[in-house]
Amino acid sequence: MKTEPLKRMDSGRAGASAFTLAEMLIAMTIFTMVIGAMVATQLFGLRVYTLAATKLSATAGSRKALNQMRDQIRQAKTLNVGIVNNGDVTTFNALGLTNNQVGNALLVYPTTNTSTYTYFYLNTTTTTNCTLMQYTAASNAANTSILTNTYVLAGYITNQDIFTAQDWTGNILTNENQNDNGLESIPNRLVIYVKLQFYEWEYPIAVVGTNTGFGNMYDYYQLRTKITRRAWN
Repeated sequence: MKTEPLKRMDSGRAGASAFTLAEMLIAMTIFTMVIGAMVATQLFGLRVYTLAATKLSATAGSRKALNQMRDQIRQAKTLNVGIVNNGDVTTFNALGLTNNQVGNALLVYPTTNTSTYTYFYLNTTTTTNCTLMQYTAASNAANTSILTNTYVLAGYITNQDIFTAQDWTGNILTNENQNDNGLESIPNRLVIYVKLQFYEWEYPIAVVGTNTGFGNMYDYYQLRTKITRRAWN
C-alpha cells in the first residue's frame, strides 16, 4: 500500500496579518497624542473650575454681607455714618452735619431704644486682611444687661469709604434742615450707599513667593449697592 508523505507545517503561514514596526510606531504616536490631549483638557478644566470657584466664593461672601446689612438698614429707626478707629467700636465718631457723610462705619438703631444697636465697621487692626465686622448689642428682656455679638461679614477689604449717606439723587449729604415739615432731614432723606472693594487669590491653592512674577496671583472685585429705610420718622 502506498501512502502519501507527510507534509511539514510551516509556522509562518502565507496570508496571515500582522503589524509592522512602522505601523506600531504610528499607532503608539496617535495613542500618545490622544492621551496628551485628554490630559490637557482635564488640566484646562481644572483651571477654569478654580477660577470660577474663586469668583463664586467672593461673590457669595459679599452678597451674604450685603444681605445682612440690607435687612438691618431697611428695618432701622435711625442711621449714623461715622468713623471707627483701629476696629474699636467704642471709638465710633459720628460725622458732623457740616461734613460729608462718608465713613468706614455705620451705626444702626432698630428702635428708639438706644441700648439696642448694631455697628457695621471696618477692622483695620490687621493691615494685610481688613475685615468688615458686625457688632450687635441688645438688652435682655428685663433690660438689666447687654448681650453683645461680633463676627466677620467679609475679608480683605481695601477701601475706607464703605458707607456714604446720600439723597435720592445721589448727592452726598452734609447738612440737616432743622425745619422738618417737609421731611428734609438727613434721617428721612437718607440713602446708604455701600461700596466694598476687596481682593482674593486668583488661584487659592497657589503658593505666593517672593519673586516679582507672583505679583499677579490676586484678583480684585467691587460690589456696590444703595439701601434706604422703609419707614420715615
